[in-house]
Amino acid sequence: MKQNKVIAVWGNPNSGKTTTAIKLATYLASKSKNVVLIHCDHVVPVLSTTMPFVDAGNKSLGDLLSSPSITQESILEKMILVEKEKHISVLSYLHGENERTYAKYSKERVIDLLILLKHLADYVIIDCSSDVNHDILSRASLEMSDQVIRLITPDLKALSFFDSTLPLIAERKFNLQNHTKVISNAKEIMPKEHVASRFGASFELAYAKELETQFYEGELFLGLHDKKSKPNKEGMDKLQRFLFDEEDVPKKVKDRKKLKFKLPSIKKKAGDVNE
Repeated sequence: MKQNKVIAVWGNPNSGKTTTAIKLATYLASKSKNVVLIHCDHVVPVLSTTMPFVDAGNKSLGDLLSSPSITQESILEKMILVEKEKHISVLSYLHGENERTYAKYSKERVIDLLILLKHLADYVIIDCSSDVNHDILSRASLEMSDQVIRLITPDLKALSFFDSTLPLIAERKFNLQNHTKVISNAKEIMPKEHVASRFGASFELAYAKELETQFYEGELFLGLHDKKSKPNKEGMDKLQRFLFDEEDVPKKVKDRKKLKFKLPSIKKKAGDVNE
């Protein structure tokens, strides 16, 4: 399992970007990997729905990005810890914030953030906004990520979205040909095979009522236990094996104790970052 990777999750609106990003983060956490989960949306900050009972104080991603400079210490100060998931930390806009809450930031600021995060965590999972044309963080994340998971809902509205949006990110730097394309939130009535064939999607995440319930209850960090969720779990397992396949990693590298260096833990206190 390769480490120090940035993975962006992107797709059409309501395709399950936040849900998929969280499920990938919890999977990695179950393997004792330190994960930073970034929620990019500043139009509808998702923290209110993913962690509705957490008092985040002033730990805002917007405040971090608009600060004069970004350091490991300032990143650690803005991380929100996930209860019962000691290996996951979250960076997000907060309830009530919007694009005018903070000063605008540059692409270079995003680059600084992602470079520093790769030295703080084993994995960085970025829950991108669908509107990459107007969101610098999401747009830069698509460009800089080691892998991009493109979620596609198999319906006509999603087709219209991608027909309009893909030309906006057609430059070579976005590596569209390397996107992992996933049919998501798929119901039996939808034209899954047709859409998968059109976009070259190799994976499918089926609709699960249990996931919808977790969303409404603010419990997406929990696992799935309903038997009716089996198709979704099987699809997610297949995607995870593809993304994090350990078979391609030499055995001598799998044991962290044999590495020549040790990454700082994302749970360290801010004052210990530069040790």
